[in-house]
Amino acid sequence: MRTAARLIATAAVALTAGLALTACDGPGAGSEAAGSAPSAAGPVASGATAAASSGAGASSGAASATTGGGSGGSGTAAGSKSCTPADVKLSVAGPTSHASEQQPATAIIRAVNTSGRNCTLSGFPGVQLADDQGKSSPIDAVRHDGGPNTPVTLAPGAQATADLLYSDVNGQATASGRYVCAVTGSKVSIILPNTTQQVQVAVTGGVDNGTLSVCGDLNVDPFASSRG
Repeated sequence: MRTAARLIATAAVALTAGLALTACDGPGAGSEAAGSAPSAAGPVASGATAAASSGAGASSGAASATTGGGSGGSGTAAGSKSCTPADVKLSVAGPTSHASEQQPATAIIRAVNTSGRNCTLSGFPGVQLADDQGKSSPIDAVRHDGGPNTPVTLAPGAQATADLLYSDVNGQATASGRYVCAVTGSKVSIILPNTTQQVQVAVTGGVDNGTLSVCGDLNVDPFASSRG
């Protein structure tokens, strides 16, 4: 009888422990994990307001302009406000060379502070490139994690740049179509970090004659200080 009692007690303890483990690993834990998965929503102008201050995931093109962390660049002045389109002059310079197996084509977004006060650019701009002929859907730039991401405070007249990295080589085409890509655009839609206003900026110069010809992905770096 004593042996039987001990066996019953042992089974009860095991059953209790099993229920406790089930509660820890049950639907609550699974739901929390699923809810924490990052979202890489696609960018269109209609999503700009909702995504303009998002800090995670892909850039989502012109619909997502995001904040960076830390300090550096030209320094972060206390009380400096975010740069708006009214504060800076934006330009986009086309790449000086075609992409190769070692290097992407690189276009440069430049922001020059034309206001009379300091302002700060923190992180990635939102970028979208549409095909001039409407042959393909617009491309939304994806954030490139290769460089530092620190706020840049611009004094009046100072400037910052953000690189656009991509391939302009069609590896599946014949020699005559080597530089013919799905999306070729002469204007880039840009949203500055922590703002929602979209600005269209014409591309100037470059090997593709005032256009960006993108075969595949378009990547964007965060703003960094520049001496011009």
